[in-house]
Amino acid sequence: MKAILFSIQIITVMLFFQACATKEVEVERTIVFPQYPEEPRILYLATYRAGAKEDTSNALDIFLGDKKGEKRVSNIIKPYGVGLQNGKVYVADTASDVVFVMDEETRKLEFIGNGSAGRLSSPVGIAFDRDKNIYVSDSRDRKIKGYDVNGNINFVLGDRLDFASPTGIAIDKNLHRLYVVDTKAHQFKAYDIATKEHLYSVGQRGTRDAEFNFPTNIAVDRRNGNIVVVDTQNFRVQIFDKEGKFITKFGNVGNKPGTFARPKGVGIDSQGNIYVADSAFNNIQIFDEYGKSLLMYFGGGGYGPAQFRLITGVYIDENDKIVIADGFSGRVQTFQYVSEEWKKKNPQRYSELKSAPKVQTEQKTEK
Repeated sequence: MKAILFSIQIITVMLFFQACATKEVEVERTIVFPQYPEEPRILYLATYRAGAKEDTSNALDIFLGDKKGEKRVSNIIKPYGVGLQNGKVYVADTASDVVFVMDEETRKLEFIGNGSAGRLSSPVGIAFDRDKNIYVSDSRDRKIKGYDVNGNINFVLGDRLDFASPTGIAIDKNLHRLYVVDTKAHQFKAYDIATKEHLYSVGQRGTRDAEFNFPTNIAVDRRNGNIVVVDTQNFRVQIFDKEGKFITKFGNVGNKPGTFARPKGVGIDSQGNIYVADSAFNNIQIFDEYGKSLLMYFGGGGYGPAQFRLITGVYIDENDKIVIADGFSGRVQTFQYVSEEWKKKNPQRYSELKSAPKVQTEQKTEK
């Protein structure tokens, strides 16, 4: 994605911050960014809200759990951290205090952290190690909890002396290393997963390089191990090498493309492009690997597909599939980065994306 993508951005810059909320009349169609006739880069895939059937449990069961001590919930309420692994979508729900696990094909719903063992009290971030284990930051318990693919707890790190408020987490699978953003401590910390040894911490409250003001989320570049941290209340993103050495920073407060108002989630695709979610703008801005250029953005305020209300977490898997948490709407949405590798594997679909759209979606605007 290079400077060619800016043509459509210039035309649509006046729409960047929408003053009105739009509700979309759902019509079957393909949604791609940028729009035709520009080269397609981001393809909308699906929306997940979890359980579609009405829960017939009584109120006491729903809030206190069933006879086995398992907390039962049916719909996502306030999603934050998200992830993708083995055809399943993982969603940390900070209101339900569980992690939803949804099969992309069957839509079968499971949970992590709802049993008596390994129960979560305030799940925020999600990450996966090279053995497919699932790690969740529990902000209220001030711990990082790990589970196997069956949801059994097998790892606990930290206590109230180690973390003030653990939020975003990321794992370097090559180094088998866990990174934890400690928001209220204004720093991020690195740990060896096998030994649980604390390797180093970076940051204190401030505005200089390698200082933070309530950082929230973190991602690892799979190509080189670089660490990308969203420095939320400094309205910027900072980049470090795998040993915590500061490399560069980008972003500042503003109300135009390339600036931030409330940056939250972050993800990195296979080419090193950095995706930053802004919960005020309700969109994703995509930058090059060092933040020197804004390549494009997608999304906007609304309740339809590829629209958001209080966007939060972002995760990009090894195949460049993207999952985004839509906090206020109680749902998550998946997308595909149309990389060169994806084009080679999906030539027919790519050809269709480059064609003129056949069906448009009607929209109505609510003041």
